[in-house]
Amino acid sequence: MVEAQGYASRARGGTAAEVLATVQRLGCVQLDSISTVDRSHRIALGARIGAYPEPAVSKLMQAGRIFEYWAHEACLVPVEDYPMHRWRMARFAESHPWRGNVFEREPELTDQVLREIGERGPLGSRHFEGSGPGGMWNWKPAKVVLEALHSAGRLAIAGRDGFQRL
Repeated sequence: MVEAQGYASRARGGTAAEVLATVQRLGCVQLDSISTVDRSHRIALGARIGAYPEPAVSKLMQAGRIFEYWAHEACLVPVEDYPMHRWRMARFAESHPWRGNVFEREPELTDQVLREIGERGPLGSRHFEGSGPGGMWNWKPAKVVLEALHSAGRLAIAGRDGFQRL
């Protein structure tokens, strides 16, 4: 059973190619913002392939080999599985599950975010002005638009800076 799960039999160094092969074999690797020991995807991948260079995941995203999407929760998914997620992207394009129809409510900001990313490349929400209403999910308007664009499949995550999506 341990071998079938692909756990490393000994401590070793992993490569970006092994990260890709592991994500492909598993089908998805869940991301989690909590990092008591380390981020969950680093633990899941590291237990299978050993220590690997942290930039490997972002490089695989930028190369179009894996993508981040809602497969159970936020997950790393092989790009070959992208078509299986289009139905959800289409549904989220009509109405974001937590924020409603963001594009209808924020058309100017949506255009601005898409324009700036088109001109400047991958950006995080911190690169945009504004502030949220307060509370635990203190998302400023640009963050809401970025999340909606990602959920709708109109933007892809190009990598992360720390744990912030770009």
